[in-house]
Amino acid sequence: MRRLLALLGLLALPFGALAQPTPLPTPLAETALHIAETAEVSRAPDEVVAVLRAEARAGSAAAAQQAVNRAMTAAVERANATPGVRVTTGGYWTNRVEEGRAWVSAQQVTLRAGDGAALLELVGALQTQGLATSSLNWTLTRETSRAAREEASRLALEALRRRAEAVAQQLGLVLVGLREVRIDVPDHGPRPVPMMAAARSASGSPPPVAVSEDILVGATVQAVAVLRPR
Repeated sequence: MRRLLALLGLLALPFGALAQPTPLPTPLAETALHIAETAEVSRAPDEVVAVLRAEARAGSAAAAQQAVNRAMTAAVERANATPGVRVTTGGYWTNRVEEGRAWVSAQQVTLRAGDGAALLELVGALQTQGLATSSLNWTLTRETSRAAREEASRLALEALRRRAEAVAQQLGLVLVGLREVRIDVPDHGPRPVPMMAAARSASGSPPPVAVSEDILVGATVQAVAVLRPR
C-alpha cells in the first residue's frame, strides 16, 4: 500500500518538476570598441591644369561677344595643335557695365596636359594673344588619384586592425571582428602653384613657371571593433 501511495504521489507532481532542464551557459559579454585610423600616401603630380579667360568690352553685347568668340576660336585652334593637351571650354557670360554704357563678355578655356613644359609654353602663347590666366594647378590624374586612395585606405585599415588588437590585448580580450566599417577619402583637389618669371618663349612672351610638389592623399577608416574574453 505504501508503495502504491508513493507512486500515486509522483504521478501527481507536475512534469516540469520531474525533468528540470540544464541551464544554458551565459554567453560571453562582448566589448564594442569605437576606433579610427588615418593614413597618407605621397604622390608626385602628373597633370597640370590651366584655366584662361578671354574677355572683351564693347558698346553692344553683340560686339563684345564677337570679340570673345574670335579670341576663343584662335585659342582653341592653338591648343588643339599642341600634342598631349586636352581642351574644354565653358563659363560664357555677358553683362552690362558702367551703368549700362558698355557690355563685357567673357568665356573660359581649360587646358590639361601631363607635359608641364608644353602646357606652360602654350599658356604663355595664349597670354600673348590676349587671354588672362585665371588659375594654374598641379594635380593628379584620375587613375593616379584612384590608386593612391586605394593604397591609403588599405594602410589605414591595416593600422586600425593593429591598434584594435593592441587595445584588446591591454584589456585581456581578443579581437573577433569589425563592424560598421566606414572609409572616408577626402578629395585632395588641385594644388595651386606659384607664378614666377622665366626665360622668354619662342613667341617672345615669358611663359609662366609652375613649381610642383608632392601631393598627400589621405584616407580615414572608422569601425566598431568587437572584443571578447580570451
